Amino acid sequence: MRLNWDDMRFFLILCRSQSFVAAGAELKVTHSTVARRLTTLESSLQTQLFLRTEKGCRLTPAGERLVPYAERLETTILQLEEDISGKNNQLAGTIRIGAPDGFGNCFLAPCLGALQGSHPALEVELIAVPMYYSLAKREIDILITVRKPTEGNVVVRRLSNYRFGLFATRTYLDQSPQINFKDDLRGHRMISYIDELLYDQDLNFINEFYPGGRAQFRSSTLVGQKYAILADNGIGVIPYFMAHGEPTLVPVLPDFYAERVFWLQVNPDSRQLARVRATIDFIVNEMESSRSLFMEIEYPLG
Repeated sequence: MRLNWDDMRFFLILCRSQSFVAAGAELKVTHSTVARRLTTLESSLQTQLFLRTEKGCRLTPAGERLVPYAERLETTILQLEEDISGKNNQLAGTIRIGAPDGFGNCFLAPCLGALQGSHPALEVELIAVPMYYSLAKREIDILITVRKPTEGNVVVRRLSNYRFGLFATRTYLDQSPQINFKDDLRGHRMISYIDELLYDQDLNFINEFYPGGRAQFRSSTLVGQKYAILADNGIGVIPYFMAHGEPTLVPVLPDFYAERVFWLQVNPDSRQLARVRATIDFIVNEMESSRSLFMEIEYPLG
């Protein structure tokens, strides 16, 4: 029996995508090439690894037993490439980070350039709203969430608490009824998430300030809500770190705030890669040095 690692790589991608077409798209080959490589692997092992169905490819019992061996091989190959092919101890390769859209776009995106400045060969992919990506399937290297995972084979690290509150522009407030108490919010246009598109109810901030209320402007992303607030369209709930640096924003009922925690998750095998470890250390250090952005708010914000 002679096994080809590249055939095993095709096997893993097919496991994760569950169709020849999707695997081919990820591997940048035709679906027939994926099918051919799978046939070669099955011939080498003298066993069937997938059942072909109208809904896609389903692992046979033999295929299920092969998965952990193939994943260990994948980890070894990744480590080998990283250790042997690096130049001058520089990090290289691609790191894919998933994070909530507000944190990813407004905090991570501006600061990750410094990491790449230190490691020019490192490529970064940032995925906001990463609900369709899996650590277990190696679709993502580092995942940041607002909820601590309670299952799965992942390594979890608490990053930081963060606060969020009500904000509006001075222009909107000057043209609207005065707000002294939470009940006064009922006479105002509110900005929030689209409930059925909210992938994590821990992100439904507005219920803690305006329980039972209905927002008149709704967006599937926190960034969209922020820009609606900046456009004088109403009052919304955003994290403090997104309000900093916006001189037209004014805290509304600043004594009231809510608090969440950012959690970092990583696959135990991926954590062994130097580029993953270095990226985690970078994110942790950036958050520790920016603690006031996450926990404090002062007016004016500019």
